[in-house]
Amino acid sequence: MSYINKNAFKVGLYEIVAWIAIIGLLYLISLGNYLLFHTLVELFSVYVAYVIFLIIWKSRARLENRYLILIGIAFFFIGSVSFLHTLAFRGMEVFPNFGINLSIQLWIVSRYLTGISLLIAPIFLARSRNHGNRGTENMSPEPVENLVFAWKIFLVYAVVVTTLLLSIFFFKNFPIAYTEGSGLTPFKLLSEYVISFVLFCSLLALYVKKDRFENKVFGLLTASIFLATLGELSFVLYSHVDGSPNLIGHYFILLSFYLIYQAVVDVGFEEPCSLLFRELKHREEDFRQKAICLGDEYSHICRMIGVSKNPERKNKSSGEYMGQESCYSFSQHFPGIGFQLDENFTPVSIQGPVEEMTGYRKEEFLSGKVSLKDIIVPEDQSQIFETQQSLKLNLRAVVEREFRIRKKTGETKWVREITQRIQGKSEGSGSFQSLVYDITERKMAEEALEKIERVRVKEVHHRIKNNLQVISSLLSLQAEKFEDAAVIEAFRESQNRVASIAMIHEELHGGESLDSLDFADYLQKLTADLFNSYRVGKDGINLKLDIEKVFLGMDTAIPLGIIVNELVSNSLKHAFSGKNEGEIRISLQNRRKPVSTGEALGPGSDCLDNCPENNGFHYMLTVADNGKGIPGEIDFRTADSLGLQLITILVDQIDGHIELKRDHKTEFTIWFND
Repeated sequence: MSYINKNAFKVGLYEIVAWIAIIGLLYLISLGNYLLFHTLVELFSVYVAYVIFLIIWKSRARLENRYLILIGIAFFFIGSVSFLHTLAFRGMEVFPNFGINLSIQLWIVSRYLTGISLLIAPIFLARSRNHGNRGTENMSPEPVENLVFAWKIFLVYAVVVTTLLLSIFFFKNFPIAYTEGSGLTPFKLLSEYVISFVLFCSLLALYVKKDRFENKVFGLLTASIFLATLGELSFVLYSHVDGSPNLIGHYFILLSFYLIYQAVVDVGFEEPCSLLFRELKHREEDFRQKAICLGDEYSHICRMIGVSKNPERKNKSSGEYMGQESCYSFSQHFPGIGFQLDENFTPVSIQGPVEEMTGYRKEEFLSGKVSLKDIIVPEDQSQIFETQQSLKLNLRAVVEREFRIRKKTGETKWVREITQRIQGKSEGSGSFQSLVYDITERKMAEEALEKIERVRVKEVHHRIKNNLQVISSLLSLQAEKFEDAAVIEAFRESQNRVASIAMIHEELHGGESLDSLDFADYLQKLTADLFNSYRVGKDGINLKLDIEKVFLGMDTAIPLGIIVNELVSNSLKHAFSGKNEGEIRISLQNRRKPVSTGEALGPGSDCLDNCPENNGFHYMLTVADNGKGIPGEIDFRTADSLGLQLITILVDQIDGHIELKRDHKTEFTIWFND
């Protein structure tokens, strides 16, 4: 016996001893005060019921086992009715006008709820994913579906329990279960038999679905239901509420709830994958098996190559024999098709599930009636020629490629092909062998992950954009509280900077690409917003855009957007003061271009010593205006203006160069790469 097994045995032994002590203590309590005994047992059951509900309810969105969702919700109402039953028990005096009958009626309701819930719960196991079937009809429910399902079940139980409680407390038309002087009524006795039968049926239903549970959980649930059935049969025999059969029945119910507690609570905390996320665990195991299978495929391929390169076998047999043996060695284990091809790439031998994968018989390929090229979708057929040319030119080449084939039924599948050359006796002779296996599921998984990632990233951009717009709105509201024009202008500049960043995320959220955007389109929107912000759209100030379609990543687009925002804002604020007309020009080119002499700013030195053309920059952004120009005494590198400081810092951030030309105008040219 291993160390772990010994420890488990010790824990089980301690548990048994503890329960013997608890049962003995409860028995002593029952002799002196049966009411206290009953209250302790029932409150433990209520506690277990509520804890089960809380665990399941908190996990309902992620649970793929709807059996547990229904059981968890059912136990909330079972616990609630059991609590009322405890309060209504003789001697509690909480409901003095009802007598013993009320307690027994509530007991019957709670036991019917237990039995029926355990009976119908296995039905919902059919909704879980079948590991042996990969069809979409058996895929596990989505989190939103689980939430809706949980609330529907909760409402159904709420309506049923409320109706029964109204029948007992207010309408008082619930069947009588106990008559003073006569004892239990036929309704009560019959109900116990019916509940016992329902519990037995639930045990059978659970057994049919036992593969949906871990062995430990299934065993605990089975034992719990079995003890609950024995408890119901015990309650048939007693004539008064504190008799021995009633005492024994409560022991069975106590143990039954404890086993439920063990199955859901202990296992749920200590081994959550065994209970709450068993389907997820199975998927992980399934994925691991696929990984192992892929590793096996690679091993088989290596073995195949190894056989073909064994010099001893070359000396002992012909190349054709070797090829056939190689093909046979991997085809017995490899889950795909093995092709043995001659020097013209004509198949001479095929092994594997040809008809299953392609819909065509092996003989159709060997006879030339159908070729692999014929079933490749037209868009991927160019790969055939490239593969053959590569293999002919390079004797040691091993070519791998992925493409789509169209089965005889019209269904499209993704496959992966690995082809290598087998050297013949002479330099130019030889044959080829190829492995083709189905990767459709992998491609579907990749596409699904890509869609999920796309949605996630777009949602991130959307949220960032919204948050930035909120900040912009807050800046606008805050600016309204000031009267100082300089302060208001500072707020507006900050608001425009935030808006320029928000617009980047808006473009990324709405565009096709996740990490790049059409910067030309972005510049059009940005400048339109700036003109609107400064309210000069009709004042004779024109905007001329000469922008090539360029896609830039976010890390480059955001700094450039802020730079353009600063330059255009400066032009709108300062360049045309005292003028009725003017022009702002923005150009963006995707080419190398020499730069004329000017004042250079960038990471290092001026343009004469470190020309952008020689640094390999591919993009040039120009922002110019024909206004009054920047005074010559202003030094960019020591400017006090926050806007100019930002421009210098951001150009350095993207490892670019900026140049200023002063000739009765202002022209900034920025060279950069993405």
